[in-house]
Amino acid sequence: MFTPGYFPAMANQSSPPPNTQQSRFIQTKPDKLKVGMYVDLNCSWFKHPFASKTFKITSENELAIIRGLGLSSVFVDPALSDDERMEPRDSDTVKGGESVSSNAAANARPFSDKAPIHPTITRYTESLQQADTVYKEALAQSTKVLNDIRAGSGAGLMAAKEMVNSLADLILDDATSSAMGSLLGAQDLDDINALHAMNVSVLSMLVGRQFDLGPEHMKTLGIAGLLHDIGEQQLLPHLREKRERMNDEDRNAVQQHVEFGLRMLEKFPGLPDGVTEVVRHHHERIDGSGYPSQAQGSRLSLLSRILMVVDEYDCLINAPDIRQNLTPTEALSKLYITGKTTFSEEVVVALIQMLSVYPPGTVVELNDKSLGLVISINLQSRMRPLIILYDPTVNQENPNIANLSSDTHRTIVRSVTKNELSREVSDYLNLSRWTGYFINSSLESLHEAPAA
Repeated sequence: MFTPGYFPAMANQSSPPPNTQQSRFIQTKPDKLKVGMYVDLNCSWFKHPFASKTFKITSENELAIIRGLGLSSVFVDPALSDDERMEPRDSDTVKGGESVSSNAAANARPFSDKAPIHPTITRYTESLQQADTVYKEALAQSTKVLNDIRAGSGAGLMAAKEMVNSLADLILDDATSSAMGSLLGAQDLDDINALHAMNVSVLSMLVGRQFDLGPEHMKTLGIAGLLHDIGEQQLLPHLREKRERMNDEDRNAVQQHVEFGLRMLEKFPGLPDGVTEVVRHHHERIDGSGYPSQAQGSRLSLLSRILMVVDEYDCLINAPDIRQNLTPTEALSKLYITGKTTFSEEVVVALIQMLSVYPPGTVVELNDKSLGLVISINLQSRMRPLIILYDPTVNQENPNIANLSSDTHRTIVRSVTKNELSREVSDYLNLSRWTGYFINSSLESLHEAPAA
């Protein structure tokens, strides 16, 4: 596990009880709530499926959801409820002015009974096919989610939260066999922005795990990663596609996307402050050379520093012009060598440690002279990843997979640059398709698959 140095303390994102004298909030039990009551759930934003923790109950369905959260008590504001006579009876309220149990909030039942969005992996080839299908579904959902949020829809924000909750739980669980980000290349997708948002969200949380971030901060990082570039859609079309050789006028116009995004997020007052802070700072640099406010040093939280690095890394390996893409190894080298003054070195090192010496998307030569593409990191043995083997006699849609953690006869000799590859090898390995992140924390569930 990466050991971080000093970073400014991050605020606890659990809300304190509301000021009952000023707002007239009264503490009561969830089973005493009625439609029309204005409530404050007084729990973490990630523990409930609503756009805000304070709102008026408008349906029996919302009542059922609140009662299913496992909270011992909530707060009601009679003044903001439909009828002040709906104030809970004294016998209904929690005696002694006791605050909401932090244990109850921490142990609140997840709002979705859906299984985490990842496949049950039993064989290598099956796992890749299932992951491919699942990610297509997640990506399709993310496109709609981002469009809904841009339109100011609370439903879009709730869907984003559910998606990030599932991914964060997956990444935080040591027993989970795999946590995936992108398995598809940009050329296979209609929405490159959604691909980038998903990549940054998942990879940011994976890096956050290196710093032992707790669930709340992990999910804040995941939401911020998903929403960090949401303001770009308000840029003129030619600016959204133009990234190289911009004049000062175009560059200044592009930088406005941060402010556009913050204005969109203002429509959701229930969004944790930590999310907007990270979105605000994702283009800042630790030496003050970033934008929009030239923030630097201690003004940038650990979460902001993580997102800064991950956003840059994904832009380097998934550039709008595929000809400018760097390999994962090249991108990590560039970040480490040229980014010492602009990015947090601790975060860059954590990213390198997480992705290992041979990140997913790296072409390698093995000791038997065969070539392969790294598609999965084995966190228990980083030098022995999962590799797609180049074999023109085998259909590339169902390639041979080498698991170097169990295939002890094979070892990696070196990484191979794109310029060294023939057209046939590049086409077979389909580099853009597999550029992404597929992380295995344990390969035990894959034991049924024979080594290629």
